Amino acid sequence: MSELHPRLQGVPTHQGRGSAPADQHTGWAAGPGSGSAFLSASPRVSSGSRQALCLWLPTFELRLELVRSPELDSTSIALLASGESSRRTIWQVSERAHEAGVRPEQLVSQAVSMCPSLTLLEPDPAHYDAAVESMLELLAEITPILEPAGRGRVFLGMDGLGRLFGSPERQAKRALNSLFRIFPAPLVAATRAGMAPGKFGAWVAAASARSGEPAIIAESELSRFLARCPVGSLPVDPLIVQRLERLGVQTLGELQRFPEPSLIAQFGDEGRSALAWATGRRIDPVRPWHRPEPIRVSLDFPNPVGITETLHGALDRLIERALSRPARRGRSVTSMRLGAQLEGGGSWFVETVLREPTSQRERIASPLRMKMAISPPPKAVDILIVELTQFGAPSAQTSLFDRKNENGRAAAGRELAQGEVPPSLRDAVKELKLRLGHSPLYRVVEVDPWSRIPERRHALLSFDP
Repeated sequence: MSELHPRLQGVPTHQGRGSAPADQHTGWAAGPGSGSAFLSASPRVSSGSRQALCLWLPTFELRLELVRSPELDSTSIALLASGESSRRTIWQVSERAHEAGVRPEQLVSQAVSMCPSLTLLEPDPAHYDAAVESMLELLAEITPILEPAGRGRVFLGMDGLGRLFGSPERQAKRALNSLFRIFPAPLVAATRAGMAPGKFGAWVAAASARSGEPAIIAESELSRFLARCPVGSLPVDPLIVQRLERLGVQTLGELQRFPEPSLIAQFGDEGRSALAWATGRRIDPVRPWHRPEPIRVSLDFPNPVGITETLHGALDRLIERALSRPARRGRSVTSMRLGAQLEGGGSWFVETVLREPTSQRERIASPLRMKMAISPPPKAVDILIVELTQFGAPSAQTSLFDRKNENGRAAAGRELAQGEVPPSLRDAVKELKLRLGHSPLYRVVEVDPWSRIPERRHALLSFDP
């Protein structure tokens, strides 16, 4: 029978067969917290490095779990994805679990039916993020030009380092060997490294490399090397990859022979970009990445809290505290993160990006509450944490264009936008509830405005003032 393994704290000493298969999760982003290396929202400076080194550790999060709980090494392991408890899916799987038929994105019920002895692990994002921070601090000693691309993958700018470290092979080995200072040997040994002009070439080189043996691609070899790679390597919409495969395009070499006008006619600008990557003409430099300083507030509960209403009330208070911080004044909020330290150990978090910057508490709280409803904390909460992570234009500017008067419909609209319900509307809703037995009104809340799936962008919440 499957089990949910309690977290074990310990010194990482060993990792072996339990690691996930090396060929899993080879896309540009895999799992929570990941993002495309070409779509980073982080502020950047204009300078960059043409020569790129990609370090990639597949199933980074699962490997970290096996490192701190080495007794699980000989068992079938799966890391759970976030989501509703009744519809939980698998995020990452170990080699033994993969051999038993367990796959990422399977429902837990399906995975357990394939492997009854499967051990399920709750993700611990705070632990993973701490490991990433340690890795970035270490690699910054080699080059100041670093660009993370999700957990377990980072691009290093290597221009001008030949005099310091020698040949490209020696440079890549130097970066790999530095990881021994913070990670155990088996974890470093599983890391793949690829060096090439531009991030795309470096990533494909790393994905094709053997663990611990860097793949070095010279610019003169880049087009020929890319021609052998699958079309699924392209950092484009997966639907475009599917359409290309239906057209019989399986490799980048076959894509290279496509006329550019035909690709543009079929896929627009993404078709042009796909061909430029496939031929090696597009060289995306590694850009220095600078994380903005977030505004972080937290609340320690005297006793662990698992009641949703209590967590919602605490969330509202924390957002008010965060918005009142001097560092926030004059700036609107564009992205935020809600996290928690859980009873008995472990962590949890959700995050969201707003389509429009705001400084209104309710517009910040609503999508976080919805995210919490969709993916609730798996255990009671010891500490609740709110982080305002990205900021937009000064919020005061919005008032310059507000020409509505202070009475009637305009005032009511303004109250609603600020999360306050006008008395007239509150009375009308109460009367409807008395007549019908329930509130017949709903409000639309923006949850994930940038989702490619329209149904995921908004949610309906019962309007019950």
